[in-house]
Amino acid sequence: MDISEIEREKQAIIEKYGDWTAHSIQLAPNLYTIIGKEPSSGRPAHYVKVLQDFLRRPLHSLRVLDLGCLEGMYALEFARHGAQVLGIEGRLANIEKARFANRVLGFSNCDFVQDDVRNLSLLKYGSFDMILCCGILYHLDAPDVFNFLKTIAEMCRGLTIIDTQVAVEGTPNNFADRLSSPTIYCDSGKEYSGRYYTEFTTQTTEQKLTSLWASLDNNRSFWLDRKSLYRALMAMRFDRIYQDLLPHLAAKGDDRLTYVALKS
Repeated sequence: MDISEIEREKQAIIEKYGDWTAHSIQLAPNLYTIIGKEPSSGRPAHYVKVLQDFLRRPLHSLRVLDLGCLEGMYALEFARHGAQVLGIEGRLANIEKARFANRVLGFSNCDFVQDDVRNLSLLKYGSFDMILCCGILYHLDAPDVFNFLKTIAEMCRGLTIIDTQVAVEGTPNNFADRLSSPTIYCDSGKEYSGRYYTEFTTQTTEQKLTSLWASLDNNRSFWLDRKSLYRALMAMRFDRIYQDLLPHLAAKGDDRLTYVALKS
């Protein structure tokens, strides 16, 4: 595709689905999915390095799953390095933007599927050397959040990166009006502490689908606290769990963390 053709197709997607809101991806020299915003190479490149550091195998031999992939930036970064990549995203607007970027970049080793991550299964998608769970866990309610973690553990044959909001003592100002008081949820006989977060109140199904930075349809989600998330991952039989202290995440405060969970 030449630049004029890329620009025409990009504009057609914007007219149908709206502007890109999350991922600025370079489509051609001086042409990005978000005008005036150059691509962020920090976290995508960092996660590629994490995979290389822990698994120490050529990326072209590895299979990567990007859950809640939004507009495809992370999936495309791994595809650029040769991995076999599948991105799963619930909203059509996001998945069409990701597919467009993939067509422009021409990665035959990357595919995007529209699906609800709550439908995830080993039988449906197979196993993966690395699973990216970035910005999706805290949009699930209980018990879905626990079922989701169990399924990830079943499908993971290497490592999983989880970047998520967590419940903390006290309430961050920007979430004060949406977070409940601390509560306990019991799953499989184990107690986990956290807080409920209000995703929607009176919105219709159509309005929920257009809220690109919220849950897919559940009105509330359950945020585990740090210790409970760690305990949940251990209960799902991950063997080792490390906290990844990314500087740009650490600067946001104690309510956001990244775990690297490994399977033997």
